[in-house]
Amino acid sequence: MVMQEMGLSRAKMQAMTFALVVANADQIIQVSDRRLTGWNGSVLTEASGKAGHLLCDDASVLYCFTGLATIRGFKTSTWLMEALQAASKKDARFRELIEHFAELATEHFRSDLDVLSAHVKHRRLTVMLCGYTANGHIVSALISNFQDFANFIDHPAAQPQFTVYCEQSKIPASENPTMIQAVGAFNAMTDVDERELRLLLDRRAPHAAIRAKAAAIVGEISDRHRSAGTVGKRLNTGRIDYLSPLFACAGYESDIVELEMPMLDMVDARTGSTGLLIGQVQLTAGVPIVYPVVHRNAPCPCGSGRKYMFCHRPRRQ
Repeated sequence: MVMQEMGLSRAKMQAMTFALVVANADQIIQVSDRRLTGWNGSVLTEASGKAGHLLCDDASVLYCFTGLATIRGFKTSTWLMEALQAASKKDARFRELIEHFAELATEHFRSDLDVLSAHVKHRRLTVMLCGYTANGHIVSALISNFQDFANFIDHPAAQPQFTVYCEQSKIPASENPTMIQAVGAFNAMTDVDERELRLLLDRRAPHAAIRAKAAAIVGEISDRHRSAGTVGKRLNTGRIDYLSPLFACAGYESDIVELEMPMLDMVDARTGSTGLLIGQVQLTAGVPIVYPVVHRNAPCPCGSGRKYMFCHRPRRQ
């Protein structure tokens, strides 16, 4: 599978951002920034979660979105969890679930007064879902009301309905197919970025190395002219391991010292489940638990005066 090419746009209270997913035989890793920007490109917040984990009957996937984030009383992250759960009531299998989700999204964007209060060009939304199927394949889906993934066309305004583009690896994940997929400011990602990630995926590097490279690329994209200031440096990360796909490991990267670590949203849409929805949860401590990555010989960001390598630099496992 190859990286999907998708465009960049802006909307009020939007999450037009950059989200990256990489996958191979060992793990699915997703990195998404938390910045929201306004119609005029101003930064509204650096702390908006756009990522989650979905469990359905035959797949476990990480998801994220780019586009409209909130308008008046409508908040995409909350609605997204509820809509995915509602879609599972009709059929909790992945392909059927996302098809029904697209129908629900189409109806909601046609009838919700808060959504309709935004100009049609600002109602654009794309949802990306990537994970493992129960039969051991990598699956990826893109659901959008403005992007035509088959023809690589971005419409300037939201279209009347959401459409689904779904792809599954033709060989089992155990044989190491690789996937790189991006939404949002994809034009800011270079061929060099993709080659470096592909090399790590092909040689099945440790998950820590792949995650660090993916996060570093998103951080670099934040500074690139082509991202137009819409990509932040505070990043949600998520990982699904092939050997334990029902559990998603959440992580966080930040350019500042923080006392809080945001987690992934969670939707359990399996048949017979309790219908668990968990949104916008964060871990909080009385001391800093998140530190920006700096050169190993630089002073540690915690202010101890010690070198980073001897203080809060993560130890290699």
